[in-house]
Amino acid sequence: MKMLIPVDASRAALAPIDRLAALQRRGSKHEALVLNVQPRFHRHISRFTSRSDRDALRAERSRAAMAEAIERLSDAGVPFRAMTDLGRPAERIAAVAEAERVDEVMIGVGRHPAWLRWVNPSIAQEVMELTDIPVTVLARGRAGAFERFALPAGLAGLAALFYAAE
Repeated sequence: MKMLIPVDASRAALAPIDRLAALQRRGSKHEALVLNVQPRFHRHISRFTSRSDRDALRAERSRAAMAEAIERLSDAGVPFRAMTDLGRPAERIAAVAEAERVDEVMIGVGRHPAWLRWVNPSIAQEVMELTDIPVTVLARGRAGAFERFALPAGLAGLAALFYAAE
């Protein structure tokens, strides 16, 4: 099976690598396509920099983001190709998945408290909306006590103040 694994500089993005390594140890054969998507620079920045400088910076960031994923895949013996792309991450991930005819997209994400999900929709959710290719989301990490209790309580208090002001 051919898997697309989008990675960024986060530790959570490496969760699919660990999953593929475990499958490889069990005898399952997979091919990985590691993708890093670099965003376009805002026009106010890009007009003051040369294209070659922007491209060099993107290449450096992309190499740094993919370094650990490449190392782990090599150590696990999983065949892979590394790619970089430019643009909006969800759109580019979906487009590469379609163009490369992958069987599955595996995205590693950090865990967020439930109340935060409506504030910042994840790239994984956007990819699911943009393609019919199956998307597996592997979560890592844990929301801390502050994120689980203090922020929601603060938002509830703020809402109560607005309600009382009316």
